[in-house]
Amino acid sequence: MKSYTSCWNVIVIAIILLITSVDISAGNDKRTLGGRQAAMGSTAVTFSDAFSVFSNQAGVAGITNFTAGIYAENRFMLKDLSLFAVALAIPTKGKGGTFGVGVTYFGNNLYNERQLNLAYGRQLFKDLSIGIELDYVGISIADYGTANAFTFGLGVQYTIVPKLVAGAHVYNPLRWQFTDFEEDKLPSVVNVGLAYLPSNKVTISAESEKNMDKPLLLKAGIEYNIIEKLSLRAGITSEPVAVSFGIGLNLGNLRIDLANSFHPVLGYSPHFGLIYTAPKRKS
Repeated sequence: MKSYTSCWNVIVIAIILLITSVDISAGNDKRTLGGRQAAMGSTAVTFSDAFSVFSNQAGVAGITNFTAGIYAENRFMLKDLSLFAVALAIPTKGKGGTFGVGVTYFGNNLYNERQLNLAYGRQLFKDLSIGIELDYVGISIADYGTANAFTFGLGVQYTIVPKLVAGAHVYNPLRWQFTDFEEDKLPSVVNVGLAYLPSNKVTISAESEKNMDKPLLLKAGIEYNIIEKLSLRAGITSEPVAVSFGIGLNLGNLRIDLANSFHPVLGYSPHFGLIYTAPKRKS
């Protein structure tokens, strides 16, 4: 009876993952992490914070103080579809760039995905930064076993003019797989986006995402800083059309990001992010 129940739970989780375009046979989809990112339509390729360790490592280059972030997502209000992530950004002295480490866990004891990211970002010129990530990915399915794979990603950010930033990132460009079977491949994803800052209170972001095995995904988001300590955010994505919204609380060295996204079929997914930035050291 216990074995039958476990098998049924795996089937239910698989159906939900398939509905939400997560390819269970291939393990991970390339998810966008971070509370601010979630509120702004999952745009992220032009951002620079702790969660750039996952989305675009060129953004890590813009971090000059030690930064740590934690993120949690309860997909469609289901405990078994919860995701947790931790990210660290560690700048070097001088102009040696910034290193990053990120860890994610999604699922439960019946089906889960794990990922370890090692990142490095460096500013090459005043307006140009590049980054690289090395990734370990693992999936486990009850009664079926575990699979592991390694891959990498590359990113770039360029400030076209002071108020316009472009970003691009490619994940798993060589299309590496878990096994020799075609259905066990890791996703290969390309993100390209722009961020426009018409004032110091407003940020508008737009991004396209192309998973090589799925339709083109379009995303857009906006952030408005009402006051120094409070930001309002909203976003939209395609395939299918889904909306998101949230707030950011800026409390000195601590930033708290709360967000909620809505899927037209499966409902709401709450997101929580927290980022701590260490104070600058005195000379």
